[in-house]
Amino acid sequence: MTHTEPSEESFHVSLFKNGEPRAFTYFFNLYWEELYTVAYRHLRDEDLAKDLVQEVFIHLWEKRSLVNSAYISLRPYFFRTLKNKLLNYYASERVRKTVVEQMLHRMETTVSPENSSATVYQKLEEIVELSVAKLPGLMKTVYQMRSDNHSIQEIAAQLNIAEQTVKNYLSEAKKILKKELTQRFADHDTLLLLVVSTYAIHDLLI
Repeated sequence: MTHTEPSEESFHVSLFKNGEPRAFTYFFNLYWEELYTVAYRHLRDEDLAKDLVQEVFIHLWEKRSLVNSAYISLRPYFFRTLKNKLLNYYASERVRKTVVEQMLHRMETTVSPENSSATVYQKLEEIVELSVAKLPGLMKTVYQMRSDNHSIQEIAAQLNIAEQTVKNYLSEAKKILKKELTQRFADHDTLLLLVVSTYAIHDLLI
């Protein structure tokens, strides 16, 4: 993971907005590895993860005029775009069919048409976000920053707390969320429970 001083990145934000190719290269080198890691964690497919990250960079480059030049970092833009790309991928017809077929095979029962993978994933994400909102003050802040792909070191520095304290908060947050989510999932349909038991909860809980 590459870290830079805010002034260096903010300088390139302006260049990026103005369409300077060297700024594109700068941000590609800065964030590609992190974005790819997140994409691969969700997709478990190297080529697909690479393609999706490439789409993120192309999308932001094409929409660069919308970038706020006052920002000192483009990190939020990149990871928000990646999140949207992942949701769009889950919503695709090819994935919907694959996921439903796999679940039909494993469950040996009928799944209603409205239970597409995108619907399930979005429902799951909504439940996770509601649970995160209930975390106590600083613990919630630490968890949300980590969800936005800030490193342990960055979180500790920005919040002026020890790195071990950050790790402790994250560990405790996961315990609280897993307990909370297990209870919440008990009220939802079988398809959602199967997704939770396989991969989605692992991806959504950092």
